Amino acid sequence: MERVLFVCTGNTCRSPMAEAIFEHKKTSEGLQAKSAGIHAAEGLPISEGSKAAIAKRGILESHQSKSLSPELFNWAEIVLTMTGNQKRAIIQQYPGKASQIFSLKEYVLADPELEKKLEDHRQHVSEIDRKRSEFLQENQDKVDKYNEKKEISNQKQLEEELLELLLPHQAAIDRLEWDLPSFDISDPFGADHEVYEDTYKELEEAIEKLLEKMKSGHNL
Repeated sequence: MERVLFVCTGNTCRSPMAEAIFEHKKTSEGLQAKSAGIHAAEGLPISEGSKAAIAKRGILESHQSKSLSPELFNWAEIVLTMTGNQKRAIIQQYPGKASQIFSLKEYVLADPELEKKLEDHRQHVSEIDRKRSEFLQENQDKVDKYNEKKEISNQKQLEEELLELLLPHQAAIDRLEWDLPSFDISDPFGADHEVYEDTYKELEEAIEKLLEKMKSGHNL
């Protein structure tokens, strides 16, 4: 694993900071990082707070924001988000590549018990996606018919069948999420420099763990 894509929302605060820290701290030219945003406008500079935080460590950055594109996604060997919601949004967009998509702090976790819970969580999420897709394929004729004829009661019955099918997995997910800590890195956008400093330190700690994990030869 050599190509890492960091993703946040707008690609102006957290993910470009993560990219800059990774590039600054890596010990092999074979390692590469890029960054993108789920809802990014194209061509915006890195935020002043992020720029100041990395410049304080002697890191210079000429960043222009990019949206998450299929080309960037396919370039990456692993995609690391700043929050769980971002991870889930990307998995919905690329369900076949779920095994490559993690939140950053989740991926560098070194706690066997929590890792087991996270793996169980991923499996239940995967089962929900699979069963929902299969159910809709098997019942597509009914869906089209009920929509065309506006048969509301039949639509509701079909929805209830799907919910009943998914309920055991959703219940398991809810239980696991109750036990799991948050792996989110908060968005410092619009905050003062102290908040950006805290975000930098949080990212730095996670990326040092990431580089150590990559150095130890961990493969997906």
